[in-house]
Amino acid sequence: MAWPDLADPLVDYPTALIRALDEPVDGLTIDSIVRPGSTVAIIVDDPTRWTPVRQALPILLDRLLKLGLRSENVTISVGVGRHHAVDADSMRIRVGDAVVEAHQCFSPPVDDLTAYDDLGTTPERVPVRVFRPVARADLRILIGSVLPHLQAGFGGGYKLIFPGTSHRSTLGALHRKGLGGDQAGRLLGSDGDENPMRRAIRSAATRLGPCISISHLLGPPGTILHVASGHPDPVQEALAAEARRRFRAPDVAPSTVDVVVAGNDPWPGDPMMSFKVLLQHRAAGRPGGVLAGFFWTDPAEIDRSVPMPALRGIAATGAAGGWVIRNGLAAADRVVAALHAPSEFLIRWARELVVDRTVLVYAPPLFDAIGPRLGPIRLFDDQAKLWQAARQALPGIEHPRCRIFPQGGLTYCPVG
Repeated sequence: MAWPDLADPLVDYPTALIRALDEPVDGLTIDSIVRPGSTVAIIVDDPTRWTPVRQALPILLDRLLKLGLRSENVTISVGVGRHHAVDADSMRIRVGDAVVEAHQCFSPPVDDLTAYDDLGTTPERVPVRVFRPVARADLRILIGSVLPHLQAGFGGGYKLIFPGTSHRSTLGALHRKGLGGDQAGRLLGSDGDENPMRRAIRSAATRLGPCISISHLLGPPGTILHVASGHPDPVQEALAAEARRRFRAPDVAPSTVDVVVAGNDPWPGDPMMSFKVLLQHRAAGRPGGVLAGFFWTDPAEIDRSVPMPALRGIAATGAAGGWVIRNGLAAADRVVAALHAPSEFLIRWARELVVDRTVLVYAPPLFDAIGPRLGPIRLFDDQAKLWQAARQALPGIEHPRCRIFPQGGLTYCPVG
């Protein structure tokens, strides 16, 4: 059983945040940039993360007001990327009623090109199209967290803008940087200097003016392990190094593991985000084995990442559709790669998840909403039936060897 290292959490987050703002990683403070009349765009991560946004914003906004900024000088944007737009009720939950009342708050419309400034194209051929309030501010302040990420190595930092507050064309171009050659699955937990997606993000960020990151290393909701501020790159590097130390699972030969079991704790209840948990631990077991997910699912969050009609459409194809998806994903991968379709990275990860494993997921609310299948993935509302299916998937193995990741939203197993 592999657990993350959650030792020594912060006991006084407000004091720790104020200290981080006063003593940034690289000496870059907000006070050194902001002047009366400056405009500031604050970008926060989306509701699928459990970053303490509501706790951080009052402290940050108080500092900005003391520096001479008026409320109308400061905007709040949620870095939604390809997730659902944040509606008015969700915005109040995310940033707090007082912030909504005092500031313009935005959920960038990912497909409305007229809402974006075109800042050119990077040497990596990424179009840099950034949500206008973010692009035109004198300073951007990013409030996010560092978690294992399948393509960027770790999330956080400039990723809140690229792709968080970028047009869909930018989003697709950036995600493709993590899919070249045989790199899919090999970038999880990688170093930023070696990671093609992270390098492309940094290149895009050079088209913007000053940015400051307020980044967190998180345990379960309510547990903050570290907070740091400063220029996004050194902050990202520092927290990614700590994330590797705390969250990378000890190396075990995958050929010795028949069943990988991963819980989605502490991810919020969006099951589509939870499938990343299985991908983060796929390398822990052998090809031909079983991936078993145990997902806590909030019924209100089921379609945050993928619309319910699409989920039900896939589910309606039943076992036959699952066979087609499993055996046709390689062809679909090649087609979308040739067309540079925005969905390319989703197709690749679907392929990576199911192409040579049996995937079983215990998620009763998802089962109730769409039934027993999501393509080649079998869904369960009864744990005994899941374990029976796992045994059937491993014929001839009397005592399957298991590896368990109870807090799979934090831990990860890199490939190779």
